[in-house]
Amino acid sequence: MSAGVPVLPGRDLPPQPYGPGWPAYWRQEAACQDGDPDAFFPPDGRNTKARAAAETRARKICASCPVRRACLATALFRQEEHGVWGGLTSDERNSIVPRGRLSPDDALAFADRLLVSTYATN
Repeated sequence: MSAGVPVLPGRDLPPQPYGPGWPAYWRQEAACQDGDPDAFFPPDGRNTKARAAAETRARKICASCPVRRACLATALFRQEEHGVWGGLTSDERNSIVPRGRLSPDDALAFADRLLVSTYATN
C-alpha cells in the first residue's frame, strides 16, 4: 500500500484515459508512490512558505520521474483541481491549459508542450 501520489489509498479517481501513448500501469512506476502526500497536496493556504517548500519537494521528485508525462497528462485530462502532478501545480496547469474537457490525445499533446517548456527553463 502506497502513501504517495497519485496512488493515494482509498481515493476515488475518475477513469484513467487509455489508448495509444498511454502507459496502462504508469502509477506503478511513479517516483512519488512512496513519497510524502503533503508534498504533492500541501495544506491549505496560498503563498505560504510551507506551501512553497512542499511544492519544491514535489517538483524535485517529479523531475526525475520516468512517468512524468503520463502523470501530467492524466491531471490535464481529469482537470485535477489540486496538487502537484507531473511537476506542475494546479495554478500553473489552470493558467496554461484552456478550460474545458481535453481528449486523451490533446492531454498528451499539452503535457508534451508543457514538459518541453519546463525543461527549457530549468
